[in-house]
Amino acid sequence: MNQTATEAARLPQRDLSMIIGGAMIAIFLAALDQTIVATALPSIARDLGDVALLSWVVTSYLVTSICATAIAGKLSDIHGRRRLMLAALVVFVAASVACAMAEGMAALIAARAAKGIGGGALVTLAQTVVADVVSPRERGRYSAHFSAMWALASLLGPTVGGALTQYLGWQWIFWINLPLGLVALVAVDSVLRKLPVRRVPARIDVPSLALLPVATTALLLALSWGGVAHSWTSMPVLGALAIALATGAAFWRRQGRLDEPVFAPAFLRDDVVARVLPTIFLAFGAYLALAITMPVFLQVKLGLPPGDVGLMMIPLTFSTTITAYASGRYLRRTGDYRRPVLVSFPVAVLSCLAFAAAMPEAGPWSVGLALLFIGFGIGPIFPTAIVAVQNAVAPRDVGAVTGAMGYARALGGAVCAAAATALVLALAPQGGELRGLDDLVRAPLGEAGRAAVATAFRWLLVAVGALVLAGWAFYARVAARPLREQSVLGDTRR
Repeated sequence: MNQTATEAARLPQRDLSMIIGGAMIAIFLAALDQTIVATALPSIARDLGDVALLSWVVTSYLVTSICATAIAGKLSDIHGRRRLMLAALVVFVAASVACAMAEGMAALIAARAAKGIGGGALVTLAQTVVADVVSPRERGRYSAHFSAMWALASLLGPTVGGALTQYLGWQWIFWINLPLGLVALVAVDSVLRKLPVRRVPARIDVPSLALLPVATTALLLALSWGGVAHSWTSMPVLGALAIALATGAAFWRRQGRLDEPVFAPAFLRDDVVARVLPTIFLAFGAYLALAITMPVFLQVKLGLPPGDVGLMMIPLTFSTTITAYASGRYLRRTGDYRRPVLVSFPVAVLSCLAFAAAMPEAGPWSVGLALLFIGFGIGPIFPTAIVAVQNAVAPRDVGAVTGAMGYARALGGAVCAAAATALVLALAPQGGELRGLDDLVRAPLGEAGRAAVATAFRWLLVAVGALVLAGWAFYARVAARPLREQSVLGDTRR
């Protein structure tokens, strides 16, 4: 065994626990930031003005975080995990302070964009650091812990954000990141310093770092503008799509000529990675499409107040976490990353179809039950997918494939959520006059209007079921490989 393997094998349990704890805090910070801001937007608009720019408080973070998710993993392969993790935490904490101190909407948007860079990098790096110190066979349970952090952030974000905004001011939704970020910073700096550094002797391709963000930004702008600020056939939307296509193609051509690409074309020739990436794109897209649109159904069709709507969404989050945790334990015990997903996805598909069939008479209890079983079906993909792709590549590419995985997940969420919103608005009453789901909630609808909304959501559920079914078809072709028994730092293969 070489020195790297020996040092990894001697990692004390206390240090391992600190690394996992720091990674979980990093995941929690990034996840919380995506849910805590929404409740504060009205107060932010009231204090800073420029209501027309308000959506960019969310969009700027989304754009930069997706780009950072893809790039951070490869950068950590080249320059080392600790450096990138520290940089991401510093950027995230500093940007949080800048958000809290912003005196205008433009300053807040710029700070949120910087914060997205740190937040997106944290998601990838946390999972990559765990891969360094935990073998794929053991990694499933920790991936399940990360799923629990996402679920906890989803539950706490709106509640904590609302309370802080009401009693202390919206600035405190950003100040709260300061102590948590500093704790993670200390943990990462003190413990990762003890680990051997495995750097790849290469330089990152700067044009690739420009092309990927441009392509992603243009695509997300087209999705956010389409049907809201502009029609889908308008020049701004078509122009943004054209830019996304051109720069995306240029990025991909360049990747094929590089020795150290950000996204290795070889990933798409691997019979694990090439199938898992579209699966996570579709599965997380289906999940986020439901999470974003179902609150509208609960308010419009069932007439529930916003507070009750939050409670009604808990079954989806709770069940996803339960089966993610269970599949992580199963993965550790058996080493089989295929069966949990192949068994669970049909449950989600059948639940979507049953929910769609019962839509006209659906009440709060039936909605909660349907969301519970849909979550049960989708949950297992989250821990198993990341373990499968990390196990499929050489140790030197773990950061890059983790970034590719995070990018596919985030982009799938953005694309499918936008498509779900467009579908609901197109089929809803007054669809041509609505500019967003909030308009649908506020629209004066009679019994016929609410019935039309139910029909729109029936088709949405069919579409969500189709996404999960397509994901199942991809995952059914994932190759079954034995999981390595050593961590990345303990693996002697280069």
